[in-house]
Amino acid sequence: MEPTVLHIFSGDLWAGAEVMIHNLLAQLHLDNQVRLIALSMNEGVLTGKLRAVGIETHVIPEAQLSFPSILLRAAWLLRSRRIDVIHSHRCKENLLAVFLAKRLGSPPVLSTVHGLAESPSGFNMRSLAVAYLDRLVLRRFFSHVVGVSHDIARSLKETYGIDPKFLTVIHNGVPFSPAPPGDSNGRPAPRKPRVPHIGTVGRLVPVKDYPLFLATAAEIRRRLWPARFTIVGDGPLRDELLRLSRELQLDDCVHFARFQQDLTAFYDTLDLYLSTSLHEGIPMSVLEAMARGVPVVAPRVGGLPEILASDHADNLIAGRDPTTWASRCLDLLTDDGLRSGASHTSQETVRTRFSIRHTAEAYVALYRSLNQPGLERSARSTPPPKGNQPESSTTCLDH
Repeated sequence: MEPTVLHIFSGDLWAGAEVMIHNLLAQLHLDNQVRLIALSMNEGVLTGKLRAVGIETHVIPEAQLSFPSILLRAAWLLRSRRIDVIHSHRCKENLLAVFLAKRLGSPPVLSTVHGLAESPSGFNMRSLAVAYLDRLVLRRFFSHVVGVSHDIARSLKETYGIDPKFLTVIHNGVPFSPAPPGDSNGRPAPRKPRVPHIGTVGRLVPVKDYPLFLATAAEIRRRLWPARFTIVGDGPLRDELLRLSRELQLDDCVHFARFQQDLTAFYDTLDLYLSTSLHEGIPMSVLEAMARGVPVVAPRVGGLPEILASDHADNLIAGRDPTTWASRCLDLLTDDGLRSGASHTSQETVRTRFSIRHTAEAYVALYRSLNQPGLERSARSTPPPKGNQPESSTTCLDH
């Protein structure tokens, strides 16, 4: 009999974690190897998309209810359902999963950690408390924890103190469509001569380091005329980045596009995808661009080397010097053969290593293993070393 898996998530945004949850649940539903129930704390894009593909989806609005009320309502909603695994995403949902499991017959609880903590400005006691509580909950009460990259898994082991035998790496995945028609070797044909287009996608927040994107754009424009650049996303830094773009005299070539649900058409206009983040797990936008055959230039941080290191090592940049970044971008923009080869390799990387089908298969295997009788139900390990205790500048971030 297929296990019934309850997914708990916030659903307040449509960002990397939400895209991944949608991809995973849609593929699991299509494969029909598990029964799915989705429980969201907010109505939004994600819940609409899940309902559209036929997944049972419930919303308990966190803005209107206290945590105890959310727990009681969830327990009542699921009181007559058999739940074999509870799979949560993010901090508050982890805590809800633990309490809810006690009311539903203590099924195993699993959490996916989509990203590492980001440092907000200044000391924040609430952020410290949330980070510490999440570490405690994951280590003491969860049956298993998934990191979306080996980099995240190392942090979960060393900083959270999670025993490696309760820790698994499952890379994010994206749907893969056949490559567009190419040359006789199967490589995508070089793009027709036109103004080169470089783009990126993500929330306008500090961790994305869009000032480096703009500084790189200015350097490329100085050395290659003309070129155009697009940043797709919304967020608190929009006005600041618009001012910086004007200061760098990039108003005529940099476009700030608003949030979009479907970015396929955007990726198909790009000659190059440029990621400048200070840290990433396994970013969905990078995988989506690569699936469309777009070469990627990115920093050597977080999980990005796990995507690019083997076949795209020259496109991983160390340091934050915009001249170095611009030089690699120009290598790809001015050499059709190099760019065409990188395009083909991008698609092959996604097809063979980062397809959502591979991701879903790995999760199904994990669900089935967690549902075995007599399973030890705690990811608790020895306490982390004193040097790895939570710091005052951390907050839970999965977007």
